Amino acid sequence: MSPSPAQRAWVERVLGFKFPSELKPTGLTWLLACQAWRAASAAVDAQISALQSVLRKSGKPALVEIAEFGLNAVTGNYKTRLIAMLLELGDGSPTVIAKHGPKARKLLDDFATHITSDPRVAACDENPFGVAVSIRTTIGPALQALQAALQGA
Repeated sequence: MSPSPAQRAWVERVLGFKFPSELKPTGLTWLLACQAWRAASAAVDAQISALQSVLRKSGKPALVEIAEFGLNAVTGNYKTRLIAMLLELGDGSPTVIAKHGPKARKLLDDFATHITSDPRVAACDENPFGVAVSIRTTIGPALQALQAALQGA
């Protein structure tokens, strides 16, 4: 049973809750894009963790060193900056997008360029250790979804 308009108004006014059906399409698109980013990021984190494990188990000092220090830098500092930017953008309200959108678009463009051109990303995606890693094909579409949601706002 759906709440009546009066009940919805009360919940929104008193509790500050906005019903999902009341989200504008652009706001919903933004929330879905953020969800896609979180899923892609978690998937790549798990893949990199698996690759790190294999490198550590090799016993070869150079590979162990790469596992300890090199793989965390694969996404440059873009991932950390993007997480901070997503916090600033919050629910993607038009006011917030107007304020932070240009900076976010630049960051998304730079991150997308990084994952398609950085040799470390390619090395992870094409590693010879039998560990499936798909940074470019996992992170790339999520970045595109965020960019499209920002464009639509």
